[in-house]
Amino acid sequence: MPNGNLTSMQKKAANPQVRPDASKYAHKDIRKQLMSMSHNKCFYCEGILLDRPKEVDHYVEVAVDHSKAFDWNNLYLACLNCNDKVPHNTIPVSAALNPILDSDADIKTHISFDKEIIFPISGSLKGKQTITKFRLDTDLLNAQRRDWIIKIDGIIIDILKKMVAEGRQSFSDEEVSAINRFMDSASPFSLMSEVYIKRKLHGLLP
Repeated sequence: MPNGNLTSMQKKAANPQVRPDASKYAHKDIRKQLMSMSHNKCFYCEGILLDRPKEVDHYVEVAVDHSKAFDWNNLYLACLNCNDKVPHNTIPVSAALNPILDSDADIKTHISFDKEIIFPISGSLKGKQTITKFRLDTDLLNAQRRDWIIKIDGIIIDILKKMVAEGRQSFSDEEVSAINRFMDSASPFSLMSEVYIKRKLHGLLP
């Protein structure tokens, strides 16, 4: 090779165990764009990443397809928990949900929550494999989601107390907005929040 320089693919051919240069695919500008895309959340668990350790994850692992090492569409921002995912030879990504390509409606047919506990709907194999693949049922994530539910409950209790004090039986527009913010896509754990709030306030929210 001229000047002894090797391309990423040539290096891979020479040494199948070689890893791509993280300074390129995990450059601060790429991290910044991925943070913006994900509303500062982990692409997989929806945990907030601001002021927390984070990594640029190869959705399709480099060991599986080295050509995707610098493919923008294959770079997902992940917390340390989710980036430590189950390897391809155990559960390939094709057997799990894709947080970018699968719609919210599709995801909701496979995964739901009982409070902070995530579970596959009706024994969905894809739901189960997704939870296992990205380690979405760890004690760490359960604790983070439980803390978020406590925050939701605090807001709801304050609103209900105010309604009782004022003799109201319905939420004000401002109160509805405050509750809906937890279910917005920009909110941490928005899917869990939606499931929890709709069950807790069944028939009360407009």
